[in-house]
Amino acid sequence: MNRISSLPDEILCHILSFVTTKEAVTTSVLSKRWTHLWLSVPNLHFTNINIDTIESNFRFNESVYSVLASRDAAGSNCINSFRLDIKYSNSNLANDLSFPNVVKWVNLIVQRKVKYLRLRLDMDGHDIIHKLPLSILTCKTLVSLDLCRFTLEEFSVTSNEFGLPSLKILRLELMCFSKFRDFMLLLAKCPIIEDLQASCMFFYSQEDSLAIHQEFKSLSLPKLARANITRLCFSYLVIVLSHSNYLCIDKCKSSVLLRIFVMH
Repeated sequence: MNRISSLPDEILCHILSFVTTKEAVTTSVLSKRWTHLWLSVPNLHFTNINIDTIESNFRFNESVYSVLASRDAAGSNCINSFRLDIKYSNSNLANDLSFPNVVKWVNLIVQRKVKYLRLRLDMDGHDIIHKLPLSILTCKTLVSLDLCRFTLEEFSVTSNEFGLPSLKILRLELMCFSKFRDFMLLLAKCPIIEDLQASCMFFYSQEDSLAIHQEFKSLSLPKLARANITRLCFSYLVIVLSHSNYLCIDKCKSSVLLRIFVMH
């Protein structure tokens, strides 16, 4: 007796939410009972994707669009979680053939009120950096944001639409900002953030440290419980984060403050 198939749709969809979207789609061939179940899974996870040819890039793009179109046709407009982990073999595949589609996907899932978003784009032997789709920074429903290899160059985070009022978890790796001030403004727009991880952050221009300190001296993140910062240290950032239950700042620029652990 197939006891799993006899379970309610809600439980089966919950089970399918723990596998990748490709694996969830393949369950549709098991029986008629499973044909349309994957369309109701609120998570879209495209992980461990390797793009090494024009053909593989085309097939992947078509598969994502097919999934999105099938969900829309079935009336499944809610997307709870979206993960995209791609490794490219060369810059042409990444920049010209793939990333424009990534931006379209991100804009779409933001409209679907996504809560958990993970975007990691990598390329063998190169430091691939793409401009972050700006719609992400206006998503009022985001609870967790995990980004790797993006830049916020030429973007004013002072825009009235900019803000992540629901964000609790922020993970940034290999991110580029025009100025350190933009990074601080990003934190200021995350009023209920609880967990912050930032490593290998880069800034295109230097600023007056005293002016930055004065601008953000009153910045408070009252919900922050954990902060882990690597290769990034400014005194005013330490002050802002010092009230967290756990604070780790590693490989600081200061010759005196090499490593800090603050545990309450």
